[in-house]
Amino acid sequence: MGILRLLLAISVVAHHCGPVFGLDFVGGQVAVQSFFIMSGFYMALILHEKYIGVNNSYKLFITNRFMKLYPLYWIVLLIALFACFGKALLTHGHDMAILNNYGSVKPTIFSFMYLILTNLLIFGQDLVMFLGINPENGNLFFASDFRQTNPHLHYFLLVPQAWSLGIELTFYLIAPFILRRRTKIIILLIIISLALRFYIYNYLGLKKDPWTFRFFPTEIMFFLLGYVSYRINLIIKKKNIPLFINLLTLIAMILFTIFYYYISTIELAYIPFTINEIVYITCMVIAIPILFNFLKKNKWDNHVGELSYPIYISHVLVIMTCGSLPFVSLRAGWCILLITIILSYLLNKLIALRIEKYRQARLKKPIIANDK
Repeated sequence: MGILRLLLAISVVAHHCGPVFGLDFVGGQVAVQSFFIMSGFYMALILHEKYIGVNNSYKLFITNRFMKLYPLYWIVLLIALFACFGKALLTHGHDMAILNNYGSVKPTIFSFMYLILTNLLIFGQDLVMFLGINPENGNLFFASDFRQTNPHLHYFLLVPQAWSLGIELTFYLIAPFILRRRTKIIILLIIISLALRFYIYNYLGLKKDPWTFRFFPTEIMFFLLGYVSYRINLIIKKKNIPLFINLLTLIAMILFTIFYYYISTIELAYIPFTINEIVYITCMVIAIPILFNFLKKNKWDNHVGELSYPIYISHVLVIMTCGSLPFVSLRAGWCILLITIILSYLLNKLIALRIEKYRQARLKKPIIANDK
């Protein structure tokens, strides 16, 4: 599934910097929610097939997941911080980029610590879009629409796209207690999450981001749909899927992802999703187990997939850096993507792969009794 993960990461890049080679791909929201489905699939897979027996440890599971996300995040956070100070030096202190926002308000100890800790620890970044900050006294307040706040609180985040990691990490904390339950329980939780989304959308009238995109109780349904993919995987992995079915699924999902925005959007009253989104998400749930079994031993596909997280976590840094330089050509979508891929390759090669070896080494080999 590496190629599909890469395309989803590129979709987020295109969402933030503009079309890449004239293509918007699947867009930011659908791409992130698709990543949530994939995450749910992988968490169900490893909890049922890897973190069992001698490895059945919550501490081992959660620390391994943290090591998957935090090191690269902190490296990008540090680079972003240095970039702010670098810009301050170049402008003789007149422009410190994102750090200027901290000087535009008078934060309280609570709001200041919240912003610092959420930048460091990621947890709480998904709540930023539900809050505002009063520039007069620095108090945080609940905002039903962050667009009505000034300044926007997400302007205080050095790696603003990491809000989705806040949701991801929250899911990791509870995944071992949910994904090992019976399928009926998972289906019930999906229905509850979906019902809450309908209630918020129709009865509370909250029909815009962040309520349709970042609210954990309604986003958890996507992770749980990943569990449904895992259950499908248990069925099809025992069957010999014809090669043409595998190839057709791969090609169809690639084309669907690339040309998604060329399809006319169909909306229905009272439904918090477009028909396009419903079809794409449904195809994703079905395609994941097929592509997983088809490509899991393909080294090239695995290497391509390894770039998806570094691309996701570093692309806004590249966009902001290119935007601050006096070279207009660097702001083109294809140029930003190229620089992001190069940076992501280096981050993966120098950091992520080494940490991955350590993560896997922490897993103990199962003891196999000798036959007598």
